[in-house]
Amino acid sequence: MLEVIGKKSIADLFSTIPPTLKLARPLDLPAAMPEWTLARHMQALADKNATVKTHNSFLGGGAYEHHIPAVIDALISRGEFLTSYTPYQPEISQGLLQALFEYQTALAAVTGLPVVNGSCYDGATALADSAWACCLISGKHKQGELLVAESIWPHYRKVLDTYMDGRQIVRHGLAFDAKTGRIDIGALDAALAKHKPAGFLFQTPNALGIFEDVKAIAEICAKHGVISSCSFNPIAAGLVTPPGELGIDIVTCDGQPLGLSLSAGGPSVGVFATKKEYRKYVPGRLIGKVTDINGNLAYALVFEDREQHVARERATSNICSNQALNAIRAVIFLASIGENGLAKLAALNTRKAHYLAEALTKIPGVKLVYSGAFFNEFVVALPKPVAGIQKALLAEKIFVGIDYSGQFGLQHAMLVTATEVKSKADMDAYADALRKALA
Repeated sequence: MLEVIGKKSIADLFSTIPPTLKLARPLDLPAAMPEWTLARHMQALADKNATVKTHNSFLGGGAYEHHIPAVIDALISRGEFLTSYTPYQPEISQGLLQALFEYQTALAAVTGLPVVNGSCYDGATALADSAWACCLISGKHKQGELLVAESIWPHYRKVLDTYMDGRQIVRHGLAFDAKTGRIDIGALDAALAKHKPAGFLFQTPNALGIFEDVKAIAEICAKHGVISSCSFNPIAAGLVTPPGELGIDIVTCDGQPLGLSLSAGGPSVGVFATKKEYRKYVPGRLIGKVTDINGNLAYALVFEDREQHVARERATSNICSNQALNAIRAVIFLASIGENGLAKLAALNTRKAHYLAEALTKIPGVKLVYSGAFFNEFVVALPKPVAGIQKALLAEKIFVGIDYSGQFGLQHAMLVTATEVKSKADMDAYADALRKALA
């Protein structure tokens, strides 16, 4: 190789690098190990991690500890699924195309809207894509404005701001009611009349764990001719009417609760669903049923005119890749538990969270912050700083929750989550440990 490019040695190859930038000694690395010794060493390092498998976790905030049916890993490990290559050639991609079609069909039922894309990166990017879709649909994509509920996930808001800053889209915040934790419909009505934004973005259950009055929000947005976009927990579809069925124009989700492991924060899968009339503003691609030259049922990319490789300057999103493998995990999860199973799962999450909330608020000084109905997470106020409580209970191998102190106008408050995997013993142990830490 050196001879072909006209160099005599490795030193000659790198001769253009100034000597002052070259390391004149060996790298400061430990000596090489036999493979079996290295494997043991790496396992010892991994064992230092604190995870939901080693600790009793009550963390949520958009990424949840749910049971993952064994069938998911068994099926997803099949070789034909282990590629996320975009299926531009349908004649060799029927398996992947059918799996993604089934994903779109299942998520259409979960969101209550007929058009679902072939997946976004995660819930945050899906919400940000919906914001730009609002601007395009309304024609207010040049220095337009958006109204954004202040009760969405803070990390979602950061992604949204990143997407909109370069496009010079102004965002106005809409405060929530300090007692209920819900959007005040009267305040929303006034804000829409004042700003006349391209769209209104909100979340349910919101970042405080509270269900919003989705139907009322949809009606107010329709009254002002404003596109509504709702970020939704897909598990909640087993308990409440999906937002799309209540009149919301765009529904986005993070599919992590649908059979995806926490995996230190990712990867996830983003869901983007909307009405048929807004199909051309959907980011990514749509898979549909077609017939081949022999009249047999087949699947193909039926719409991709907003992808970056087709119409970059008009695309809703310039992210062309999708989370195909995780999308297939999501549809296997939904198929395995079924409609009744999803309803039971959602109800179980709700009961567990309410049991835990009742147990914690029996502790002197611990109070629920908001009165609105909540799903599987809630905010409690403590009589002491949360950071100290987190440290104390970490020693008991308990993740107490997410510190909300300094956020949403709160002090000494935290977001606590309980899903179906938390047993009564888990929750009672948490309440006992918190009681002792606060004594």
